[in-house]
Amino acid sequence: MRVFFKLFFVISLLFFSEKSYSANWCKVIYKKEISPGDLQKQINKCKNYDNLFLAIHTSFINSGHLLNSFVSELCNLNRRIITSEPRPGDPFFSAVCEFRKHNLRK
Repeated sequence: MRVFFKLFFVISLLFFSEKSYSANWCKVIYKKEISPGDLQKQINKCKNYDNLFLAIHTSFINSGHLLNSFVSELCNLNRRIITSEPRPGDPFFSAVCEFRKHNLRK
């Protein structure tokens, strides 16, 4: 009888389980040399991805505020957002988050 229940459980898992997909990552890096148009092209490519890594170089005067505005615009604020501030040898503000769902996404 135990064997029957185990076999039934395994078969039911195979037939009634949903497909799961791995999450896709998009990386946007705002360097010293990048133009605003290039940045927007990178962000537009991210609309088909699930997660976002965003880094902004400290050479921009308002880089911390810029990161916060991008996070509020691009990230799902109901999920966990991980941010970091510049350290010696690493001149970037960065954030990792789940990309906000857009109406344009399928």
